[in-house]
Amino acid sequence: MQPSRSGRQPAPSLQRAVQYLRMSTDQQQCSPIFQRQAIAEYASVRSIRIIRDYEDAGISGLTLRARPALNQLLIDVADPQRRFSLVLVYDVSRWGRFQDVDESAFYEYLCKRHGVKVVYVAEPFEVDPSPMSPVMKTLKRVMAAEYSRELSRKVFLGHCVLAERGFHVCGRPPYGYQRVLYEEKRGSTRTLEKYEYKSIRTDRVTLMPAAAGQVGIVGKIFEWYAWGKADCTQIARRLNDFGLVNGDNRPWLPRHIAQILHNPAYMGVGVYSRTSSKLAGGWHRVPEEQWITVPKAFPAIVDQKTFSAVQTRFAGYRRPPNRDELLSGLRMVVRKYGKVSQQLLKHYRRAPSATAVAAEFGSLNAAYREIGYAPNLNPEREENRDIEHRAEALLARVTSEALAERGHLVTYEKHSLTLCVDNLIRFQIVARGPWMVDGKTPYWSARWPDRFNIDFLVYCRMLRGIREFLDFFVIPAGRIQPGKFATLVGPNAEDFNLLRHSDLRILLDLTDSVGLTQVGRFLERR
Repeated sequence: MQPSRSGRQPAPSLQRAVQYLRMSTDQQQCSPIFQRQAIAEYASVRSIRIIRDYEDAGISGLTLRARPALNQLLIDVADPQRRFSLVLVYDVSRWGRFQDVDESAFYEYLCKRHGVKVVYVAEPFEVDPSPMSPVMKTLKRVMAAEYSRELSRKVFLGHCVLAERGFHVCGRPPYGYQRVLYEEKRGSTRTLEKYEYKSIRTDRVTLMPAAAGQVGIVGKIFEWYAWGKADCTQIARRLNDFGLVNGDNRPWLPRHIAQILHNPAYMGVGVYSRTSSKLAGGWHRVPEEQWITVPKAFPAIVDQKTFSAVQTRFAGYRRPPNRDELLSGLRMVVRKYGKVSQQLLKHYRRAPSATAVAAEFGSLNAAYREIGYAPNLNPEREENRDIEHRAEALLARVTSEALAERGHLVTYEKHSLTLCVDNLIRFQIVARGPWMVDGKTPYWSARWPDRFNIDFLVYCRMLRGIREFLDFFVIPAGRIQPGKFATLVGPNAEDFNLLRHSDLRILLDLTDSVGLTQVGRFLERR
């Protein structure tokens, strides 16, 4: 290096870095302030300039999906115009406590692949690298994951002990009850308002009947269903006609009534662990024999006789209709309307479910043939729809195989045409030919489902009667309102060109490295 005219050596250029900070709760010792201080000391000694912070405050490290800062960091790392080459993190646990340690390594590898190094400033293998450093790093990841598993187990066991003592452990109180705080040291009680929680670990929470108005409504709901023979829809309509609202100050719906009628809490029975979701996994129902049930845990609102009568009536509805009952229901619809269709089965209350009919007979048309009903179908339309169905099945199979080869867990829900990847991302795959304006001008329109949630709609454009794909639209949630149609190509088409692709390799990129919180922006930039 040549000296300057003044005889001084030029100052060395500073490395640019960003820092990633994460803290799960405000009770942790490893606060963001502590992390910033440790990272700043590391950067100062090594002439590193920190140009930006990425912070996930109060967010668990078990998954990537709920961490917007880390999602944004991974997207920025892949940007060729980025202005940094280092990511500084306090330790391995701050990067994440992923239960699959390969996932933690994978996100670090994504940074490395784009020329960005992840540095854990408090780890010994960063200060004194050795051949054992990769082994130590893997061991640290395992320890970070095990800490979460052990903590989850201890918390669950603690909740079980409290539930067995008759206390209300977690969750909202049922309608008609209120949470009451019992202060063990003072021996006093007081009501907890909505969004108010206990602040002392030794205090306990139980349930007591709420205002007399709510208690009276609960009693009427059970009375009308058990002895008045009203159903959930009629009860909800009756309450709304009286101008009454539910616990969220919203109109009553039939499902609200059903939830109340099924809940043993109204007999004073405390029930814990009916459903479970551990370590950020999906919710699932727990077998009834594993529930923690405590009779007389708190005052009852409904007597045993009335509650039993309600459950007996419910039990009569739970048996699915058999084959003969389904056919009888279809014949009843034909006698009443002179025809039968999926739309009529949906809106006629006494008709069987179209889903149940299709599951029993394989298709609605097969069930129609059983009762001797021949719908007036357009043969060309039926042929086109059959081609579309075959195309959807082919796309689902090929896409599933490609994702599985990359190590993803893929499940396919045939009834909704939905692929679920790694229990995180849901794609609905549809293949459609064109509609016609005045029988001449073709256009393609997509509908966003409103009966189930998806993250992307994969729309495959075809021509009528031709088993070839023109192109593919990968549309993220939010671009089309649920239950609404949007024209993709044709007259008055909306601007979806940025979401159009010649193949479906974009799905592999999305599932590999992009968080859902940023996926819309990612697709628009492609």
